[in-house]
Amino acid sequence: MIGKPSLAVLGAKPRIREPLPVGQFYWPAWEYYERAARDIFARRFYTSQRFAGPLVVEFQLRLQEFLGVKHAIALRTATNGLMIVAHTLGLRGKVIVPSWTSLATVQSLAWSHCEPVFCDIDLHAQQMSCESVKRLLEGADAEGILGVHLWGNAAPVRELEALAREFGVALYYDAGHAFGCRVSQRAVGTFGRAEVLSFNAANILSTAEGGCITTNDDELADKIIAMRGDEVSGTGVAMQSATARMSEMQAAIGLLVLDEFDRNRQNNKEQHDHYVQKLIGTPGMEILRSSSETSGNFQSFVALVERSEFGLTRDELLAVLRAENVAATKHFSPPSHTVKPFSEIALDRGQLQNTELAAQQTLQFPVGARVTAEHIEQICDIVREAHTHSKSIRSVLAPLAVS
Repeated sequence: MIGKPSLAVLGAKPRIREPLPVGQFYWPAWEYYERAARDIFARRFYTSQRFAGPLVVEFQLRLQEFLGVKHAIALRTATNGLMIVAHTLGLRGKVIVPSWTSLATVQSLAWSHCEPVFCDIDLHAQQMSCESVKRLLEGADAEGILGVHLWGNAAPVRELEALAREFGVALYYDAGHAFGCRVSQRAVGTFGRAEVLSFNAANILSTAEGGCITTNDDELADKIIAMRGDEVSGTGVAMQSATARMSEMQAAIGLLVLDEFDRNRQNNKEQHDHYVQKLIGTPGMEILRSSSETSGNFQSFVALVERSEFGLTRDELLAVLRAENVAATKHFSPPSHTVKPFSEIALDRGQLQNTELAAQQTLQFPVGARVTAEHIEQICDIVREAHTHSKSIRSVLAPLAVS
């Protein structure tokens, strides 16, 4: 016999008192940041047109050591980084990129006067489909590939690098989700011509807002540094300026959060494993998988919701969770190829079939500093109860959808 439901969407009180957001939100202890901020004020140095401040320099050196890369160039935002890399690589034509990514990733190509050519993803890992990329390289006059590492895991880097070599195109990466990830012990941040890391507060390493370009190419690094801050490159060429220098305040946060990376990653892993333990085997819910070669940072817990087995659509389950103050998200939905002006780009029928399925089924759950083991127990109980009472929930939500 099915018991009486205790879901907020059916009239009960929310299980969780305050909204529980998706995002890492790992912040340093206030006393340590206050000390760093006082030092910045005492030096009266916040940022400079010509050179980086002492904390930015230290942060860059720490990143280079952590990642095993020659150059780590700190920036105000990761989007600045994507724009700068496209420009300094000399890309002006078609660039292959997944539609299933942040809209800012695709917009960076438009800023750089490049045309995105959308590739599909592997539905079950949601990384780029190399088969789709190869078909596009064979049929489109592409100049580059903008790879994307999603959900705290790595893209198929070896296959993408082989394709870039075969077709003679530039390969660089949006590594916004992937700080601390490794592929066969090699760090994300060392692949392609360059990679762009994001230090947004939603990611495992945060500077509140910021980013970094990593590269082992000395000449490219010289151009990037010049474009970052109104300078002349080492070759004597004045670069178009992005005025994208990281501030000392941002670097102070980054240094303190970097000190806690191992602890924060372990916390993420424990939360991820807790979700898996409680939700595995739930009908109609498939947990995203990663390559056995990849060591992720576990900053995202993501599942696919299949209506015929679970009993609810992804959006209906999302409504159930949000009624309980669980601010789960569908993140990249709608995908970039459905948003103007990118929706005006011609696509072959069925070219992005997995992307469109992902847009209907993908659900991201909270993981990070604000999440407790009790929260995960409550969230998983809500999910299982939503499956059990799916018919009642659909009858409640149906009139709302019509209105």
